[in-house]
Amino acid sequence: MKKQSFLKGSAILMGMVIITKILGLMYKIPLTHMLGGTGMGYFSSAYAVFTPIFAIVVSGIPSTISRMVAENYAFERYRNIRKIKRVSMLLFSALGLAASLLVIALSGLLSSGVIHEPSAVWSLIGVAPSVFLGTVMSVERGYYEGLRNMIPTAVSEIVETVFKLIFGLGFAYAVMNCAENSFYQTGGCFGRFCRTIDDARAAALPFVTGASILGVSLATAIGCLYIIISGKIHGDGITRRMLEQDRSTDRTAALLKRLIKYAVPIAVASVITTLTNMIDLITINPCLSKALEKNEMLFSSLTENDLTLRTLPNFVYGSYTGLAVTIFGLVPTLTAMFGKSILPNLAESWAKKDHSCIQKNLSGMLFITSVIAVPSGIGISLLSKEILEFLYGGRVDEIAVSVVPLAILGAGVIFMGISIPCFSALQTIGSARLPVIIMLASGAAKLIFNIILIPVPELNICGAAISTVISQGIICIWSAAALLKTSGVKISAKEIFVKPLFSGVLCGATARLLYDVTSVYLPFDLNHRVILLISIFAGSIMYFFSLYLLCVLPKKQIKSFFYKKIYKTY
Repeated sequence: MKKQSFLKGSAILMGMVIITKILGLMYKIPLTHMLGGTGMGYFSSAYAVFTPIFAIVVSGIPSTISRMVAENYAFERYRNIRKIKRVSMLLFSALGLAASLLVIALSGLLSSGVIHEPSAVWSLIGVAPSVFLGTVMSVERGYYEGLRNMIPTAVSEIVETVFKLIFGLGFAYAVMNCAENSFYQTGGCFGRFCRTIDDARAAALPFVTGASILGVSLATAIGCLYIIISGKIHGDGITRRMLEQDRSTDRTAALLKRLIKYAVPIAVASVITTLTNMIDLITINPCLSKALEKNEMLFSSLTENDLTLRTLPNFVYGSYTGLAVTIFGLVPTLTAMFGKSILPNLAESWAKKDHSCIQKNLSGMLFITSVIAVPSGIGISLLSKEILEFLYGGRVDEIAVSVVPLAILGAGVIFMGISIPCFSALQTIGSARLPVIIMLASGAAKLIFNIILIPVPELNICGAAISTVISQGIICIWSAAALLKTSGVKISAKEIFVKPLFSGVLCGATARLLYDVTSVYLPFDLNHRVILLISIFAGSIMYFFSLYLLCVLPKKQIKSFFYKKIYKTY
C-alpha cells in the first residue's frame, strides 16, 4: 500500500478544509441573514450546550484509532489493525447511541434550565443523532488516517458539507416559508397570533433553527453512509497475503483498555476546549446586562426592531458568536489539519524512536502552521470591518456589534492556529494529560477575564474577545514549549516564528493601504467586495515574496521540488 507523506496528507486535508469552509460559509451566511442576531443567539446557544457532549464522545476517536493503527502498521501487525477497527466500532458506536438518546431525553431540561429558551428543545432534538453518526464516521476516518490515507476523510467531509448546505438551508427556508404562508392565511403561525409579518418571522425563529440543524444531522448521515460504502468498494490496502504473514492479535480486553486510555484524555481536553463556548454562553448575557445597567445607552446606535434591555444581550451574543467567532474559527480549523495529517507519521517515528524523523515532522508542522496563521490573523485584525461587510453586507447592526471584537480576535487566530496542531502532536507522543492541564488553566483565565471585562461599559462584548485572546495566548505558548521539551526537538524561533511575523505585518499593511487608497482615489466606482479581494491578493503576493527573500527553508524546498521534477523527466 502506498502511504501518503506528511506534506501530501496535509495538502489533501487542507484542500478539503478550504472546500468545506467555502461551502460552510455558503450555508452559514444565508442562515445568518435569515435568523439575524436574535436567531443566531438560539443557534449558538444550542450548539454551546451540545458540543461538550459531542466532544466527550466523538473527539478522541479519530486520533486514538489513527495512532493505534499507525503504531501497529509500523510493526506490520496487519491482522491486529483490522481487529482494532472492529473493537472500536462496537465500543464507540454504542457510546454514541447512548449519548444521542440521552440528549433527546434531556432536551427539555437543557433548553429551559441551561439555555433559558424552551423553544430550543427542537434544535437539541434535531442535533442529537449527530452524536451517534459522528462516532461511526470518526472510527472510519481514524482508521484510514492511521493508514496514511487522508482521501476518505477529505471526500466524506466534502460530501457531508454539500448536503449540509442543501438540507440545512432547504429545511430552514421551507419552515420560514410555511410560517409566512400561515400568517397570511390565518394571522398567526405555530400557535401564536402575530400582528405583523415581522412578528411571524420572529415567532418562527426557534423552529427555523431546529429545522436547519436537523438538516445538518441528515447531512452527517449521508457522509457516514458514503465513507462506509467507499471503504467496502476501495478497501484499505491490506491484502490477504499481508494478513497471512501476521497471525497474532491482541486480546479484546487489552485493545479496549488502550482505546479508553488514549481516548479519554483527548476527549477531556476537547470538552474543556468547548467549554470556552459554554463560558461565553453562561457569562456574556448576564455580564452585558450589568454593563447596560451602568449605561442604558450603550447600544443605542442599534436599529434592530423590538430590541429591549431584556432581549439586547441575546442579540449582541448572537451577533458576536454568529459573525465574529465564526470567522475567528476558520483559520484554526485549517491548521488543525496539519496536526491530523502528522499524527500517523509521528506515531510511527515515535514508536521506532526515529529522532531525525520526529525533528523533521514537528519543525515542518510548526513552520507551515505559523506561515498560515500569522498573516491570516493580522489580516483579520486590519480588515475586520471589510471582511464582515463582504460576508454579511445586509446585517448592519450585527456588523456594528462584531467589528471591534473581530479585530481583537485576530491575535487569537495566530495563537489558536499554532496551538491546535501542537495539542495533536502532544497527544500522539504520550503527553495526553498535559493538554488537559493547559486547557483548564486557560479556561479559568477565560472565565475570570469575562467576568471582569464584559461588565465594563467601555469594553462590553469586546471583553469576551480580549479574554479569548489571553486564554489562547496561554495555550499557544505553553503547548509549544511543552511539545519541544517533551519531544526533544530543537527549532529556530527566528526561522519559524519571527520571519513569518515580519512578512505578515508587510502583508497586512499592504492589503490595508491598497484598500484605503483604492477606495478613495480610484477614478471610477468599484464594488467594495472586489476591492477587498484585490487587496488580499496583493497582500498575499507581498507576503510570499518577502517570505521567500527572508527564509532559507522555502528556497531549498522549492529548488529541490523542481530539480526532482526535472530529474524525473530525463
